[in-house]
Amino acid sequence: MTVVALSGIRGGVGTTSVVAGLGFALHLLQQRVLMIDLHPRNLLRLHCNLALDAEQGWASVDQDAEGRWNEALLQVVEGLYLLPFGQLSAAELGALAQRQQTQPQEWPQRLQTLQAHFDWILLDLPATLPAGQAALPLLPEATLRVRVVETDAACHALLSTEGAGDDLLLVNRFDPISQLQRDLLLLWGERHAQLIPQVIHRDEAMAGALAWKSPVGHYAPDSLASHDVRSLATWLLAQEVQRV
Repeated sequence: MTVVALSGIRGGVGTTSVVAGLGFALHLLQQRVLMIDLHPRNLLRLHCNLALDAEQGWASVDQDAEGRWNEALLQVVEGLYLLPFGQLSAAELGALAQRQQTQPQEWPQRLQTLQAHFDWILLDLPATLPAGQAALPLLPEATLRVRVVETDAACHALLSTEGAGDDLLLVNRFDPISQLQRDLLLLWGERHAQLIPQVIHRDEAMAGALAWKSPVGHYAPDSLASHDVRSLATWLLAQEVQRV
């Protein structure tokens, strides 16, 4: 089982859409996939045809009785599953943050219980969290971490000042018509060895997929973004073969 944690270097770079698209693309490659929403905004469910007012998720179920988190598991299609975050009040988010601090092994243990059932687990993580909200959970050391970026001045500034550590860098919404974006992509390729060679191009199909409440590969399988995400899935599979 491979665990991939995806987060944006800043908010608004399309991480959740990438998680949904990548999960569906891996599913098309005959992989057993679970997508887990670890973002308190609980938006990943909107790519899986759940209602806007759907409140159930691992965090909300766990508020009632600790240990019931897996009861929120939903099947999107055969072989592709979703574990939404759920809707929590500010007080409940505070309680969740406190529990994650006192029980840091909680998510590694949960992921261990899922190991026999899935080939890939994709985690949708927030770029940052407001003060007082649940801290990011501790993840296994073998987790493959991917930072989603756009080729713009803001992401360039953050990469220059904060860096990305050993995280892989995935460029989303790339527009080859833009001279600035082409220049930044070339510069990042020279500076960051962990830049994934496959980019996801800017494509209206991504926005349409969310409006249709489905992953881009299901909504527009012949779109450029869909082809890009499938190529990304194939690249990740090849990397895992090399790691094993």
